[in-house]
Amino acid sequence: MSRQSSIVIKMREMILDGRLAPGQRVAEIPLAEQLGVSRTPIRYALGVLAGEGLVLAADKRGYIVREFTLKDIHDAIELRGVLEGMAARTLAEAGLSPELVIAMKDYIAQGQRVIASGSIDQMSWADMNEGFHGLIVGNSGNKALKDAIDQVEKLPFASARSYFGDASDETIRRQQFENLRISQFQHEAVLDALQNGQGARADALMREHARQTASNIMLYYSRIQQFAVPTANTNEDINLLAVMPRGLAGR
Repeated sequence: MSRQSSIVIKMREMILDGRLAPGQRVAEIPLAEQLGVSRTPIRYALGVLAGEGLVLAADKRGYIVREFTLKDIHDAIELRGVLEGMAARTLAEAGLSPELVIAMKDYIAQGQRVIASGSIDQMSWADMNEGFHGLIVGNSGNKALKDAIDQVEKLPFASARSYFGDASDETIRRQQFENLRISQFQHEAVLDALQNGQGARADALMREHARQTASNIMLYYSRIQQFAVPTANTNEDINLLAVMPRGLAGR
């Protein structure tokens, strides 16, 4: 994993657990000193996080941390699932070109390699997931739908890149890896539905698939909520079990 990628992940964690508080101005130099890096990866990370809706540009004076609740995250991911489900339905009904099938199978193979490694490679998974979802949306033939999804992905943690692993807690790590395995299975099921022209099935699968992102975030939050200082980014009362995939609750 590159230094830039690791800083993006670290700063996501800091925003979610409140170490970078809502409304706080993010100064490059102090943060670089805190994380022991130069300003370059900090500047890169801020650009990525701005695209994900986690920080907001503050004129020419840098960025501030956006206020959001866990409910905001859940709602945004649910909305993304609805829109991507519509894209998958449209694509299934229109039919896939041989070239598109090959491209989607390539992303699925990338996901299989991540699963086979037995560990969570966040950046490899994020790259693959973004590519797979992008093919479905980009080939739906609906520009208005694509524009709507682009807007939703600017909301906190709603992007298809926003996989959120946590290597510091072994129990949670195992649950998150199981989520990863389920997500991979869903990708394979989505492609099967698309190839067979099963629009309603593809739609339902994409909606369920989007919830895996919420599951990973909530699993992380279930650990840090015991010691995090309450902020607007962590104080929403959400039923963690409600967003976990079937079979995980109670493990």
